[in-house]
Amino acid sequence: MDIKNILAGSNSFTEDLVRLNALDLEKWEFPAGALFGSAEKWWAEKSSRAKKHNGLDLRFYETRAGEIKALAGKTKIPLLRAGRILKIIPDFLGSSIFAGHDILEAGRRLFTIYGHMAPDAGIEGKRLEAGSVIGQLSENKKKTVPPHLHISIALIPESMSVKDLSWETLDESGKVFFLDPAEVIY
Repeated sequence: MDIKNILAGSNSFTEDLVRLNALDLEKWEFPAGALFGSAEKWWAEKSSRAKKHNGLDLRFYETRAGEIKALAGKTKIPLLRAGRILKIIPDFLGSSIFAGHDILEAGRRLFTIYGHMAPDAGIEGKRLEAGSVIGQLSENKKKTVPPHLHISIALIPESMSVKDLSWETLDESGKVFFLDPAEVIY
């Protein structure tokens, strides 16, 4: 499945993030374990994930001067594509935001999911444009896992109810198709 065709016309997530936070971001840096499909954790030495990573963890970036920096808590996070904020649930570092988009592919609806956030008040149920701020990166209390944005892109069966959306149901349903966000975040 070609994610670039599915998300054709999306605004540039990275450009929006840079603009909203006045970052000097030249390119993203991904430690082993931060990428889609990885079986290891990037924040813990020689530690495996219980399941393969279904998204992309954004934390480190390189500046134009070649410095490596990290996103900090309270970094404003933009919506990748126009859509409706359908659900917000707690996760182990903050909250996860589920945005539904008006794209159907083989009986599945496109969702972008943003993990480890502090959502803006009142966004649930609202339709927002691409680039709109949906919240901030959570300043989590777990010192073993630093602040970062987990972003997943998934095609979820239309038959799956919004009330049933959770990380567990997505991972265990066998009917959800995850796409690699690295192909469209630039």
